[in-house]
Amino acid sequence: MGDELVEAITAEVMDSVDHRIPFARFMERALYHPEQGYYQRDRQKIGREGDFYTSTQVGDLFGIAIGRGLNILAQNFPLDQPWSVIEVGGGDGRLMEGVVQVLARKEKVAQPRIWMIESSPYHRRLQRERLSEAPLSVKWVSKIEEIPQYPTIVLSNELIDALPFHRLRWRNGDWREIWVSVDQERSRFVEVEGPVSEEQIHHMAKEKERIRLPEEGDEIEISLSGRTWIQNVGSWLHQGFILTIDYGGIDEEIRELSRGTGTTRGFQKHRIVEDILASPGEIDLTANVSFTSLQTWGEEVGLRSYWYGSQSHYLLETGILDEVSFGQDTDPFSNEAKRRRAFRQLALPGGMGDSYRVLIQAKGIQSKDVSVRR
Repeated sequence: MGDELVEAITAEVMDSVDHRIPFARFMERALYHPEQGYYQRDRQKIGREGDFYTSTQVGDLFGIAIGRGLNILAQNFPLDQPWSVIEVGGGDGRLMEGVVQVLARKEKVAQPRIWMIESSPYHRRLQRERLSEAPLSVKWVSKIEEIPQYPTIVLSNELIDALPFHRLRWRNGDWREIWVSVDQERSRFVEVEGPVSEEQIHHMAKEKERIRLPEEGDEIEISLSGRTWIQNVGSWLHQGFILTIDYGGIDEEIRELSRGTGTTRGFQKHRIVEDILASPGEIDLTANVSFTSLQTWGEEVGLRSYWYGSQSHYLLETGILDEVSFGQDTDPFSNEAKRRRAFRQLALPGGMGDSYRVLIQAKGIQSKDVSVRR
């Protein structure tokens, strides 16, 4: 354990009561430490040379399709007012690169103002480089409160799954929390079970028992950070939408998928890591997003669920087919051929689109027509 980040986490553990910290705190340090955290380091994380793929890696089609969807939502805004698009945690900027191509077309709505909220200096630099010649003005801020209060669409793609979460395990008829401690003899981090660290976490876990009474050893994840995020954005938003794209599902879907084992996992070089505590700052940590919780938490700050479904369904509804040519082009390296392959991955059954969910939450929108159709 000679790494600077490992030493910092070890010191925090040893200084804590009972020499342990919640997994959520370990994850926060591992991913977001200002210099050594996974998402703060100057290294490629997405794509072939990184640790995982996202929908943005299959070409520009995903961003263009999302841009079409934003234009449809913006038709709910007053025509005589400016409006904004905010992306939070935009990675290398590929998604917004495609989005602005569509928003600059001047189709049915006025052009918006584009804002990027990014805490990582590395990713902010990549975004600036990629969007330097964007057809719309793009500005960067550190927090949403710096942005003027216009009708707004807030966009996040694979953000919530990377926010720190607590892990709980069912023992002898109640929930116990999974903490992180240090095995000093072997110089490694280890899991230990202990009481739930906060009452609200225990309350949220009890709410999930309505799906099915847990069995001995079952695990779940509770994201207080996810709740804070959606409620902060929802409280700031006066009129507009929050569009969340992530892998996960409603609680019933997650329970069926995980079979009670939880969904916590680590990724490095596109492989699942066996020991997720072994290399903080070197691996991505994640879990499936509870869209049931996102909807419940949103309702507490005045957000209503406007649309929910699979990414495949959403992209087809918003007109992704209009962006794909199905002619007789025989060149497998042509732009048309690349888009056809991207379409199959993003929107057809069995592709990436089946694994991701889209949730649109609305506030201050008068229309009751729950539709994202073009």
